[in-house]
Amino acid sequence: MKKLYLILLLMGTVFLLSAQEIKQMEFVNQSIKDILFTLAQATGTSIIPDDTVDGQASYHFSNTNLEIALENFLDPYGLYSWKKDGVYYVSKIMVKYDDAAGALSLFAKNVEPGLIFEKISKEIKSTILYDALPRERLTVNAESLPVVRVIEIVMRRFTDYEIESSDDYFYVKRRSAKQDIFSEKGTVTIKSENGLFSISADSIRLSDALFQLFSESGYEYSMMKRGDSILENIHFKEKSFDELLRLLLERSDGDFTVREDIYYIFDVSRNEILKKMNNIEYIKSNNIPVEMLPALFPSGLASSSIFKIDKENNAIILSGSFEEITPIRDFITKLEAEYEEKQVSKLYLSFLTVDELLKLIPDRLKKLQITRTGSPRVFIIEATKEKIDDFISFVRMIDRQNEGKAIHLKYIRAEDLLKNLPPSTCEKDIVKSTDPNMVFFKGSDEKLERFLKELEYIDKPIPQIRYELLVVQYQESKNKEFDITIGNEIMQGSAQTTVLGTLGNLINLNLDIVSTFGYLFAIDLNTKIGEAEARVMADTTLNGLTGEDISFQNTNTYRYRDMEIDPDTGEVQSTGVTREITSGLIISINGWVSGDNMITMNVKSTVSKRGADVSSNAGNPPPTSEKVISTHVRTPSGKPVIISGLLQQEKDVAYQKTPILGSIPLLGWLFTSMVETFTNTEMVIYIVPYIEYPEQEELTWDKIFKGYYQKYFDGKIIWN
Repeated sequence: MKKLYLILLLMGTVFLLSAQEIKQMEFVNQSIKDILFTLAQATGTSIIPDDTVDGQASYHFSNTNLEIALENFLDPYGLYSWKKDGVYYVSKIMVKYDDAAGALSLFAKNVEPGLIFEKISKEIKSTILYDALPRERLTVNAESLPVVRVIEIVMRRFTDYEIESSDDYFYVKRRSAKQDIFSEKGTVTIKSENGLFSISADSIRLSDALFQLFSESGYEYSMMKRGDSILENIHFKEKSFDELLRLLLERSDGDFTVREDIYYIFDVSRNEILKKMNNIEYIKSNNIPVEMLPALFPSGLASSSIFKIDKENNAIILSGSFEEITPIRDFITKLEAEYEEKQVSKLYLSFLTVDELLKLIPDRLKKLQITRTGSPRVFIIEATKEKIDDFISFVRMIDRQNEGKAIHLKYIRAEDLLKNLPPSTCEKDIVKSTDPNMVFFKGSDEKLERFLKELEYIDKPIPQIRYELLVVQYQESKNKEFDITIGNEIMQGSAQTTVLGTLGNLINLNLDIVSTFGYLFAIDLNTKIGEAEARVMADTTLNGLTGEDISFQNTNTYRYRDMEIDPDTGEVQSTGVTREITSGLIISINGWVSGDNMITMNVKSTVSKRGADVSSNAGNPPPTSEKVISTHVRTPSGKPVIISGLLQQEKDVAYQKTPILGSIPLLGWLFTSMVETFTNTEMVIYIVPYIEYPEQEELTWDKIFKGYYQKYFDGKIIWN
């Protein structure tokens, strides 16, 4: 036993080690968090990135260990990783604290001060309070220093903050505006003259600049912007209030709006600000179809985000900076000049496709420049006027409608064919007729030949499935004592009658119980039916095409009238509305045949039962109980599927009383007893699906019983 435990332990260890091995994977411009999530799934390891992890990355992982792969991947992107309790954590900040020595180590790459303080506070288990901090990103490497010293290093660049420390907390405090009105490089002032404002500062905080600007103008504002930032070299002269305010906010990723004379200042992304800097040019082409331009652009000249094609007006819209737009504009101008001597025409084919046309072009026209478009029947040709006229004459000669050829469909309908056309055929090539099993093909002879070959794979008979369905209700029977003795022996003469007597309760069933489940199951089921421990609720055969829904329903419908209580008299009266409650057995099946002759089925069965009728007393409908099973199964043809679990418990109440004495009013209750009997029932559904083959010989009961004896009994049986 100890050796077995040791082997299992070693096998588990090998599995864990192999699970953390990374196979070759490659990522191109993918989110770093998505890459880490993929690594976690591939190795079965938990990898948790925090809020500092952002951006995209491109990386190729070779066959290596997870820890080595993480280290090599994260370092170029300024990320750290560490393992704790079997979980890998990834962040741009790594904090280690030696509680005994009071020494803190901090490593951070391109992170805002607020996020750094959150990590430090969590590691040292002490509170760090701070006023609104700048949103500038910092890179800090501090090792084995006191906590207050590390905080001072983080805030060293920001001279308008001071650090207060206590035994219980640290406080990064912002100096008051009056203290901060002077920067290190000189005095900052905002002046206004004739409604225009000027500012000159080598270095100033955005919050201070806004405070002075709004104080000078007398306007009110609400600061909804997160954090603060330092503005360097701010020098603007004689700007309107809104213009100067916008210039200041653009430097700090902000914007404003005015509501009821109050300025609301909020954050915006840098991309939104850069959009305002873009130039937009609308260039109309006179000689070149604009859909040709993207294919003519040299590599690296323009990205798809810079231009947009206006096909309707044969123009191109450019959006970007001056440096981005100018090379594209110059290139288009040169193309226009070169194409003035040639003509460019867009031609439309009526019946042929461009690919078919190119195969038919004569040698004298093969040197023409032909450009495909997104449509299979539209192309662009570039040549002199004489060549284009010659080409158009050739196209008119061959681009003609072929006479339609009638094609008779054997198994599918025309509308089914149109819904599932083969790849080589389009809707224009097929014309429906009044006969639902015939279509006309109007394409070329080459396309007709391909169509007929592909039609052989489509025009096939749809398989049909026969479902042998048997539903049996089993009833739990207590104190059940019976003994069945089964043996094999050679039967002579009256053997067929003996078997018929043994399986007498199963003779009239459609489902071949013996061949499907075996003679032991058949005898047991026959015995239970004979002793009222089992009852056949449904025995039927259902037929349907593959993919079609079929259903079986054996229900009772109960109709009742809605009752209500009169609020004035308190009497129960009818509303005149009749409703229905249906209870019983409902089975729905949707099966289809796969290529390997397996049958896949979606089966849903519902068993419902109506309770006692209380509508006349309380104005409510009778209660109902319902059991539902829905399953998805796959089985070979002829193999049974058994669905069970539809359990119900029924209660029967019987009153027993002593004759004469039990009938005396009031006193009779002393001589009366009530017996409650609970009966548990289970509904079991047996489904045997068959793929129908018409050429198979139909089985008779005589042939079935011959098969039983040959399969289950020894010896030779002589049949008269």
